[in-house]
Amino acid sequence: MWVDRYRPVWAVPAVRRAVALGFLVRMPMFTIGILVTIHVVTALGRSYTAAGVAAMVSTAAIGLGAPWRGRLLDRYGLRAVVAPAILVQLLVGAAIPFLPYVPLLAALAVSGLFVIPGHALIRQTLITAVPADRRRTALSLDGIVLELSAAIGPAVAVGVATSWSTRWMLLAALMANVAAGVLLWLLDLPIHQDAVPEAPVSRRTWLGARFLAILAACATVTVVLSATEISAVAVLREADRPTLIGVVLAAWCIGSLVGGLAYGAMRRQPTLQALLLFLGLTTAPAAVAHGPVALSVAMFVAGLGCQPAITAGVEALTRVVPDRARGEALGWHGSAMTGGSAMGAPLAGLVIDARGGSAAFLGAAVLAVVIAVTGIVVLRARR
Repeated sequence: MWVDRYRPVWAVPAVRRAVALGFLVRMPMFTIGILVTIHVVTALGRSYTAAGVAAMVSTAAIGLGAPWRGRLLDRYGLRAVVAPAILVQLLVGAAIPFLPYVPLLAALAVSGLFVIPGHALIRQTLITAVPADRRRTALSLDGIVLELSAAIGPAVAVGVATSWSTRWMLLAALMANVAAGVLLWLLDLPIHQDAVPEAPVSRRTWLGARFLAILAACATVTVVLSATEISAVAVLREADRPTLIGVVLAAWCIGSLVGGLAYGAMRRQPTLQALLLFLGLTTAPAAVAHGPVALSVAMFVAGLGCQPAITAGVEALTRVVPDRARGEALGWHGSAMTGGSAMGAPLAGLVIDARGGSAAFLGAAVLAVVIAVTGIVVLRARR
């Protein structure tokens, strides 16, 4: 069944090109964040709190810039938006590894505001390349590639940085990001179904209660994911087994890959709220897992709902937003995901400090269940 669903999607040349490009483009994106953290702590000699502030500044700037950059994509196209972003990333990226801490924060803010919108561009290409009944499968392929990029890129970069200067490794990652932007500009991927731009679409036609409900669910997903990650780290540190953090998180990623593949092959379409509920229910067993083996199994189970929930959020947006407004809509989606991720870690940290890592797992699961059930009730009431 899986092969039957994926084969016709993979047969589309634009899908193969977008998936391969997505893998290459996202690797430096995922790598830069962790390298900045290591650079601030080692090369600049600052605390982890200072490194967290740097990550927060960059994340906030990306979240603020995504919607208006997406609207520019809808109006003027890929090349008109990516070209100035490449220039900014080249100039700012060349300076970031050599700046003191405070100027580094300013540079990260500018870089975040003008980030190359690789995620949105790849997803828009896939949405445009296939009919509506194949979008879930195409977006699931993209989610699988995203997981691989997130796993491979940082692991390789951190491994090299331990034996090489973080300053030069960070510079290499930043320049790879510029090269990815140039590749996007050269290929000029089709991101809309019509080649000739139409008149701008009024926000009144799509920015309503349904759209906001989707954003709330997407933000909740990343709150849960961020909280789950830090909870796993806390539980292993409490058990004095920090060396197994990578193994446990790898089990989580494998579960997410399996879940994403299964979701892309499904013929029936679960709602976003149902998948958020599934994510909460599969995360809950980690709260009662004792020992590294049990926690690895529980994290694999928790991962089964991760990629389906992420993919379902993007797919839900395609059903409520017109083609010529999807750039801005995906920008808001990115802001919601970024905001949820930024909130998840500190919220989980508060619970961990008060009750421990297991309680944080349970809190994340309960939050997902509550938001999902609320959404289901509201939707049925509207019907």
